[in-house]
Amino acid sequence: MISPCISECGNNGEFCPSCGRTMKEKFDWKNGADVARKKQILQDSGSRLTQREYEYWKEMYEIKVAKKNG
Repeated sequence: MISPCISECGNNGEFCPSCGRTMKEKFDWKNGADVARKKQILQDSGSRLTQREYEYWKEMYEIKVAKKNG
């Protein structure tokens, strides 16, 4: 599963405003989370973003996935 990072990282003190993941979720993803955990991270992180942020993230993520699957 491709990381939800869209290379516009930041931290508002709670989560990344670009992908919505917390530092713990980023760590879990990078360090071997299973597919079920990754799906949960995607769901949780998306719920932290505003609708506009989520739509932007989704567009950028789809571009990233398309390039990787190219």
